[in-house]
Amino acid sequence: MTEHNHLADCPKFTLILKSHTRKKRLLEAKTELMDMYPFEVCERNILLVKTKLKGQYDIYISRDEILYEKNVKKAILIILICCVIAGILVLTIQRAAVKKIEDAEQLKKIEKIKLEEEQARKAKLEKLEKLQAEYSKNKQSEYEKVYPYIERIYSAVTSKATIENVYIEGNTFTVELTAKDTAGILSNFEQGSAFCSIKMNRTKIKDGKETVTYTGEFAKSIKAPDEKLSVEEKIDFYSAEISRMNRRTKDKQSKRLSEYIKNIRNVLHKNNCHEQYIQLRGNADSAEVEFYILSSSKNILTFINAIQSGQENLTDIKSLRIYNTPENNRIQTTVCFDTGIELKKDDSMIAEYADKKIEVSEIDRIFYKSPVPKTSSVQHAARTSGLQNTVPRKVSILHRNLAYIGITKSNGVTLVLAKDEDMGSIYKFVLTDSETGGDYCIRTEKGFSAKLRGEYYEVNR
Repeated sequence: MTEHNHLADCPKFTLILKSHTRKKRLLEAKTELMDMYPFEVCERNILLVKTKLKGQYDIYISRDEILYEKNVKKAILIILICCVIAGILVLTIQRAAVKKIEDAEQLKKIEKIKLEEEQARKAKLEKLEKLQAEYSKNKQSEYEKVYPYIERIYSAVTSKATIENVYIEGNTFTVELTAKDTAGILSNFEQGSAFCSIKMNRTKIKDGKETVTYTGEFAKSIKAPDEKLSVEEKIDFYSAEISRMNRRTKDKQSKRLSEYIKNIRNVLHKNNCHEQYIQLRGNADSAEVEFYILSSSKNILTFINAIQSGQENLTDIKSLRIYNTPENNRIQTTVCFDTGIELKKDDSMIAEYADKKIEVSEIDRIFYKSPVPKTSSVQHAARTSGLQNTVPRKVSILHRNLAYIGITKSNGVTLVLAKDEDMGSIYKFVLTDSETGGDYCIRTEKGFSAKLRGEYYEVNR
């Protein structure tokens, strides 16, 4: 039942109500009606209708519960609010579901980015590792400058020692010297950070001095980037070093062999050294040029230093042998250069002879040897046997054998090249038909017989 319907059928009373709210007015009306209406009244069955007079209301008592419009509106409003709340909840749930999906997708993107970054990091580390290995391999095969090696040997040898001969190949060395304190020199080698694998192989004592041979290796330092650098910066470092090495290799290969030899000879002559012969050997990848040189120790050391001077130097020394002869200020040197140039099939041995005046250097003092008399016991035996004008026939007067290298010509003179394999020295003899003054070589049934500084040798093919 709604407000004002069927009012004629309901008991009616008119009362003055003082309460301000409907609820309180209903309770006030119920109290007033208890004295006026014989039956029990519930406020849900009371209908209040305001009159024109202030505070006066017509009161109807209905058998049924009164449904007020405001209550209906309130109920409708509550329903609407519930619907709105439900809609908001649905939207919130949907939004949460969408956000969960978006978060999952975002998480996948982040994980994908992390995976890609990790893969990129591993790829960079692998690249760095490959570059390090390539750089190390190239560095191990790269030739170091030889003069600093000689300086290291000099720093370990006392000033009272005399070097008999030195052999350097790659980063290994052999040095034979005469000194009074060979154990002290061994200690210098062992304590020096520039050396490793040092051995004292053999020693012999004469006149209070020992002649001893040391072998060992030069410690090789490999340039490395600062550990504080990033992976990218280390990659840049190794890439630049490898590019430099490759560029140097190409620059060496671009040179002509004749130009290479000419440059070495110019530096030789500039430093008062003269080559006894030049020999080419090698394979299709890299030609090697060997020079046999006579000079003073100062001049050969100056040449070795000069031929490899400068940061962008393209001259590599594969091996160096310096032999200290009994002749004062007379050093025999064999230098083998690895040219990095392709050896052509028509290249052959080049030989030239030129005698020049030689000076003395500071490091020369460790090569100084007291001169020996020119007349040796073997030469005296040869003369007393009446063999000075004939080919030597008795093996007993031969000093030792030399290995035959070859024959060449210089200024119309035929020369025989021979090598002392024990000492590593190479000699050049004028080929004659009979004995003459000075050094010479004569053909024999077995090959050749040579005379060098008054001593006789067999030259075996």
